[in-house]
Amino acid sequence: MAKDYLIGIDIGSFFLKGILFETDENEHIVPISLSKLPVDGIINGEIQDMESLRKSIETLIENLKQESQKKFKNPEIIVGYSTNALNITEENFTVEFSKRTEIRENELRNIKKNVIKKYTDEGKIILDSNFVKFHIDEKRVKNPVSFFAEKSLTTTLNVVWVDENAFSLLINVLKDIVYTSEIPIYDSTLSNSYIITTPNDRNVGITVIDFGYNSCRIIIFKDGIPKLFYTFPYGMKYVLKDISNVLKVSEKEAHRLLEEEGSCSRETKTMKKVNFQLLTGSGYSYVPLSLLNKIIFARVREIISRLNGELSKIGYERTFEVGALQGGIVLTGGGSKIRNIEITIKELMGENFRKSSIVSFDSFKNVPDELVKDPEFQTVFGLIERYRIDLLEENLYEKSRETRSESPKRNKSSKKTTTAFKTFFKKITGGEEEDAL
Repeated sequence: MAKDYLIGIDIGSFFLKGILFETDENEHIVPISLSKLPVDGIINGEIQDMESLRKSIETLIENLKQESQKKFKNPEIIVGYSTNALNITEENFTVEFSKRTEIRENELRNIKKNVIKKYTDEGKIILDSNFVKFHIDEKRVKNPVSFFAEKSLTTTLNVVWVDENAFSLLINVLKDIVYTSEIPIYDSTLSNSYIITTPNDRNVGITVIDFGYNSCRIIIFKDGIPKLFYTFPYGMKYVLKDISNVLKVSEKEAHRLLEEEGSCSRETKTMKKVNFQLLTGSGYSYVPLSLLNKIIFARVREIISRLNGELSKIGYERTFEVGALQGGIVLTGGGSKIRNIEITIKELMGENFRKSSIVSFDSFKNVPDELVKDPEFQTVFGLIERYRIDLLEENLYEKSRETRSESPKRNKSSKKTTTAFKTFFKKITGGEEEDAL
């Protein structure tokens, strides 16, 4: 990695989540401290107060430094933020040859560079790109590397992108915090989706549901790539509003009740009573736990039922493209932590369901089990992994430029470089094979 210390920050609509990482001598990334705190400056999923958000981020970074008790300067900061404007398109690109030419990895790298430049010139930011088709002289091949082309190489890339304005406010927030000219910013849900699913999941077809505070964000994978992005405008805030309105408590107190006491259950036999602070702040009252659970259950069931209807419609209208969701559903985000929610989801959406968990540890080391299973912090690992892959791509591109200007003799590091190339090109051609937990 470029620096010894990395800070990953996921900016949500309700909480900021951050982890401080240290890279060891073997380039493994080790979490050494974490922090979570309420976010200020974001309302209904949109940045409304840049100064308040900046102060929240600065507080989070300071908490991470103090908890770690490490002394360091200018760590690399990687940021995740969810937009509601992800676009997925296919981009065709053709390279023509004047003579018989062997296709090398360098051709694929240059194609990606050219596509990125095209999108940048159009005011777009590419968040993810994968090769999905290759044609050499109009004949389909799975992987063109080492084949010979007489006339042309045509590629098709699946591109996930946002308009450059999607992160403009966030860049202004971060410019006084980050000391580099370029700030690595990624979409939180997209980054998380890769680390909580396996290549086989994404190939067969799987639906990732990010049950957030402001909305549910859905990404459907098929044939190894993101096929569809959809925002469902209902999230945890509606559950909290119901608790607040019925019990006459603040949203903060409603969140505490949801997190510490409540569950998604229609069970009425529970006799326990739960204390809560009145909205006026003048004292405490209590509510039967069965009533609290019924409030949660009613709203969660409504949200999941309506979401299931939307996904069924999408699955019917775009069966050929996204399949019948045969890979099942992975639930992530803060809403997935609601107790007993899996029973309601299985009842409405089927048994082919699981809660999110990190399924790849190739880059990370000494990750506590509670972080592996915590959907709020999983996203931070996803952000770091996307940054690592981007850095690998940049390093390989620079190495290839150096190699072209040197003699073809192999050096001591050739084996290590070859391994890195193989790993990277398995990823960009959609041929990666990772071990699932």
